[in-house]
Amino acid sequence: MPVVRALTALLLLACGQALAQTNEAGVLEPKAVNPGTADAPPQVLRELGPEVAPAAAQTPAPIQYDVAPVTLPATPATDEKKDEGSGWNVSANLSGSLRAAYQGATAFPLDSSLAPVTIAPLTTRVRVTPEVHLGGFAVIAEADAATGAIFGVPNLVASLPTDFPTRSQLASRVPYPAITALDLRKLYFEYKWASGAFRVGQQTSNWGLGLLANDGAKDPEAGDFGQQQFGNLTYRALLVARPFVGLGGAWRAFETAIAADLIVRDTNADFSLGDRAFQGVLALRLAKDPENTLGVYAVYRSQRNIFVTDGGKATDVFVLDVAGKWELYKRRSRSFKVGFEAVGITGTTTQARTDVAPVAKVGEFGLAIKTVYRIGRGTIYLDGGYASGDQNPADDRIEGFKFDRDFKVGLVLFDHVLAYQSARAAVRASDPTLTGVAPEGAELLGTGGSVTGAWYLFPRVKYGVTEWLDLYGGPLFAFSTAKLADPFNTRVVGGGVPVNALGGTPGRYLGTEIDLGVQAHFRPAPELLFTVTGEGGLFLPGDAFSLPDGSLMPPVGFGRVRLAVSI
Repeated sequence: MPVVRALTALLLLACGQALAQTNEAGVLEPKAVNPGTADAPPQVLRELGPEVAPAAAQTPAPIQYDVAPVTLPATPATDEKKDEGSGWNVSANLSGSLRAAYQGATAFPLDSSLAPVTIAPLTTRVRVTPEVHLGGFAVIAEADAATGAIFGVPNLVASLPTDFPTRSQLASRVPYPAITALDLRKLYFEYKWASGAFRVGQQTSNWGLGLLANDGAKDPEAGDFGQQQFGNLTYRALLVARPFVGLGGAWRAFETAIAADLIVRDTNADFSLGDRAFQGVLALRLAKDPENTLGVYAVYRSQRNIFVTDGGKATDVFVLDVAGKWELYKRRSRSFKVGFEAVGITGTTTQARTDVAPVAKVGEFGLAIKTVYRIGRGTIYLDGGYASGDQNPADDRIEGFKFDRDFKVGLVLFDHVLAYQSARAAVRASDPTLTGVAPEGAELLGTGGSVTGAWYLFPRVKYGVTEWLDLYGGPLFAFSTAKLADPFNTRVVGGGVPVNALGGTPGRYLGTEIDLGVQAHFRPAPELLFTVTGEGGLFLPGDAFSLPDGSLMPPVGFGRVRLAVSI
């Protein structure tokens, strides 16, 4: 097709000289499994290619079946058994991880009652990833057990004001899901050949930095903050290939992927709640190696709800996502890397329809940039991001972009303060004394910890005290791209003039957050890794969190201790 050929030429030109040294020989021998680290639980991600690659040649980035560039380990997984006596190469692998974390924030108000609420959950997760291979065929599974918050989320009468007695007073979109006995993440069949692969079944979905599609498979490493709780899951049929391997040179780095999805869960849909979100995906990517990639990810999505028969909860959108990363400079003791992802969404929806606007136009934009400069034992990070905000929630446009809830920025502002205030706002907006009938889309007000309606800068530094201990930290500066308005207060108190969740007039500055962290990792045995992480943050609210008397919401502190073990 002319469009595909033009896009291919454009991508090849963008890579330029960086791709000139791409390996001329075939591709790599499959590696069975990624045993992961304690904060990066196991993933089954394999490379495709010939049995042997020349030692001196550069290796193209591995084709990733979830369309996500990730560096693979050099050592095979444990517990591997091969049948040397037959023509089929048979192997079985098992890897797993355990994570336990206790975190808590100082009490802060969720609404204009100004009653302080404490959030201090204990969370656990046991993850197991088995796989079986027979030649080019494989069956891969992954499941989490005892995953979620055991206690400490705001669902206890003792932690809430008298008019705030049950969990029903908070919407379901919160950062810490309740404890679940079993959560199946993957169960799929695959077949792979020298330059491609086919996969069908339940899979995770990931692309770029994880701004739009995020598999939630890896907690942030030292230097970054946060903890992933969810992961995008989909029933997917996926075909991925390097169609131009035979041409050699830069053409070998060109990858294509086509997928048909039925969403199990993501930031905007949940199959268990009746959402039926179907989407088609086309991805084109140039990958010189795992540190140098550039790609385009296009999605058409149609979403309905089986419990709605009057045309509500219907969404039809087109998504274009461009992502890439480059290692611009690399020496023995220094390196400089840049990564980015930009997302545009356009279409229509009835998710938040009104009598004035039965169908709303969708126009959203999100951008994230991450830079890393390493010099000796020190590392300097500078992150920035932008999520469009909805300037007028009552008009016929939906403009508030939400980062995926597993894309973490800081510790306190987005993941706690805004997450729980918006979860409370979703319930208050549905108050029958306000409208008699809950407005459509009110349940979507909860951010779940996503960055939305904001732009931020997040500089940080990390210092490796020893090979096993890292210290890191820095300030987060955040501003709103649309005034922080609470639907209930804006209508009842402000008469349509924006009023925040606390009953005050919101400004544009969300506030400053100071985050610090320490991480230690130990290997008592080659197959066993322990990681202990301590994180703390202090959020100093800006004028977006003004109170009715003009003062500001008090500062909010947060701390977390996390233990992770992987094999």
